[in-house]
Amino acid sequence: TAAPSRVAPQAVPLRPVAEALLAAQPSMAPLWTAVAAALDKGQPNAFERYVQRMKRAAQAISRHAATLLTEEMRTTPLELVTLSFSGTVTDVLLALNATTPVRLACAEGRPALEGRRLAERVAAAGIAVTFYTDASLSQALATAEAVVVGADAVTPNWFLNKSGTRMLAAAAAYVGVPVYVAAAQHKFVSIGVAARLRIREESASEVWATPPPGVIVRNPYFERTPLDLVTAV
Repeated sequence: TAAPSRVAPQAVPLRPVAEALLAAQPSMAPLWTAVAAALDKGQPNAFERYVQRMKRAAQAISRHAATLLTEEMRTTPLELVTLSFSGTVTDVLLALNATTPVRLACAEGRPALEGRRLAERVAAAGIAVTFYTDASLSQALATAEAVVVGADAVTPNWFLNKSGTRMLAAAAAYVGVPVYVAAAQHKFVSIGVAARLRIREESASEVWATPPPGVIVRNPYFERTPLDLVTAV
């Protein structure tokens, strides 16, 4: 039989692909950073370097954050508060717990309830977890050493994270509990890019499937939190 003919792969224009990605996920800073690296004609290897930085980021952040939080520790176990699910925060918690006992307070993360995934993951690693409703999470600040949250974007003036972060950070600042944001370099963006980030409304049916006439349901997953409320990034 004749060998199958080989067709040379055709180059796909990057810009339309990049624009489609950014339109689909307008609030994710890592996509903006990746697109900038991929389209950087002045730096041919910019995207490859970006990928390598991403691979190293999780371990570097975990090591640095674990050292910082251990230095700030006044009680054992170390009592921390977080919300939603963040892979970076999860890595930090697991790295901490390898050397220092950790007790975590976290919340549901409505409407998608991703907080349950975080609770299951860290509890399986031996971390004691107290699980709160979103509205009651600030009560955990009474005995907390720190709040640790992730970010989808970090700008010069604010960071973007799950809705509820701003209220938690404000409550923590009010009672003097430090707030730390764990985020890799690819989530940092300039003022120019920050102005183009958009917080997309998710499906209202996740919150209330059949609201009565006259009721408008809002379901923004993310919100901006001022860096004035943050101890360190």
